Amino acid sequence: MKISSRVGILPGSRIRETLGAVDELKSRGVDVIEMHIGQPGLPPAQAMLKEFTEQLLANSFNMSSYTPTPGIRELREAIVEDYKRYSGIKLEPENVVVTTGSSEAIIGLAMTLVEPGTNVVMINPTYLLYKPTYEFFGARVNEVKVTIENEFNPSPEDLKRAVNHETRAIILVSPDNPTGAVLREEVIRTAVDLAIDYDTLLIYDEAYKHLYYDGQHTYALKYDMEHVIAMDTFSKDPAMPGWRLGYVLAPKEFASTFAKVKQYININPPTPAQYLAALYLRKYKDQYIREVLPIYRERLNSVYEALRSFLPDASVMKPKAGLFIFPNLDAYLKRLGLNDESFAQRLLKEKHVGVVPGSAFGDAGKNHVRINFAKETPERLVNGVKLMAELLTHT
Repeated sequence: MKISSRVGILPGSRIRETLGAVDELKSRGVDVIEMHIGQPGLPPAQAMLKEFTEQLLANSFNMSSYTPTPGIRELREAIVEDYKRYSGIKLEPENVVVTTGSSEAIIGLAMTLVEPGTNVVMINPTYLLYKPTYEFFGARVNEVKVTIENEFNPSPEDLKRAVNHETRAIILVSPDNPTGAVLREEVIRTAVDLAIDYDTLLIYDEAYKHLYYDGQHTYALKYDMEHVIAMDTFSKDPAMPGWRLGYVLAPKEFASTFAKVKQYININPPTPAQYLAALYLRKYKDQYIREVLPIYRERLNSVYEALRSFLPDASVMKPKAGLFIFPNLDAYLKRLGLNDESFAQRLLKEKHVGVVPGSAFGDAGKNHVRINFAKETPERLVNGVKLMAELLTHT
């Protein structure tokens, strides 16, 4: 069987690999502490689902039909209204392209922007889909490495050194997955200024912008609306990952071109999900976020204190936002002759605790693990960290 050589560029997601291994254990009746998968741990608003079900039954033909490639106007208008309410930034529906999750947005943007040999700048470590996707389409990825010592923030000087006239995109994720880092305003402003100076684009992934426990989100679009593309997904604060819906905010001309490219990936985003998302934004969002944030904050506090207590030699930053904490276990793993991948595999096999190895997100994530604190109860999170400590200190 002949397969494109370019497929070898795509390593396969370690997140999905871990998910498959966890599901296999669960199918055999094994109780797994699930700190691996990057989704919220609470269901969508129940009243919203009930209202949506009634709407779907009453309007089943339209809500099961094709839609315009950029998404139904009702949802694009709701996104514009919602974005202005939280950020103060005024957009129009023509700035919005609705996507099938953020994955389609990442792929579609790469298809739209990249030519072989052009340069793309991103942080290392960061969300694992970005680098392989852009390399698949021929980009040279220029990485700016960050560490826990600087709260996973690049210095403005490092960003400036990474960008040049061949740069087609600067990619920033804030709040970040996997590190939980919130980028400082100085970093974001520097990236916008570089995009303007080099007439390139800042792709600003703000999927966790409503899940803050300390501080407030910085909206890059407030600095410039011609050189910034903002991305979001309905997988996080609404807790709708399986509905597969996201969106891109871009200058109108770029949005039109992106929508044309997107037709070749997916004719339109999932239609029922679009109507549910509009209902969420216009009626249920504010209340739902108020209800879930205290629960996630409690879980974050529990796992952070457990890491400090049971793994005192680990370096760990308490995240200000998002769903993840990213401890550095280097001090323990070196003593045992393990790396983050072998540790994560053994942790799942021997202790039935699921985490994702940090090196999946870039080599700067080596000997870290990504822990999702949002899915399990505080008690199970603490137990998960205790089991990690057992493996790291008694092996």
